Amino acid sequence: MRNCIAIFAIIVLTVFASCENPKRKAIDLKQEGIALMYQNKFNPAIEKFEKSLEYNDKDPETWYYIGNAWFGLKDVDKAFENYCKAIETDSTYGQAYINRGRIFKERGDHDAACSDWLTAEKLGIKTIREETKFCK
Repeated sequence: MRNCIAIFAIIVLTVFASCENPKRKAIDLKQEGIALMYQNKFNPAIEKFEKSLEYNDKDPETWYYIGNAWFGLKDVDKAFENYCKAIETDSTYGQAYINRGRIFKERGDHDAACSDWLTAEKLGIKTIREETKFCK
């Protein structure tokens, strides 16, 4: 009888573990990735962020952080792609516009940089004022 109860308990725990809230799991993985980024462990951070997206690919912040990790690895093209994905996921996510604008600036595309920075400013990000004061 004890074996049956133990087996039943294991089955119940397994079922509950597999029903974990996907958004909560996504948040936990994203936070682990952020912690790794602050340790300059960009590759493991990217792995955590990508795993997070398996649970919630509609989170612009995760796409943004993947972009930051790629930027930390000096892969500007992949950073740019992920900032674009963050904006595509949520066109009101201002931080992605700021960083994408910085890449546009590095590439010599002042108009595109200003467009992104002005968009970020319209979305309420005031810290971009130094850049937007040079935009028409």
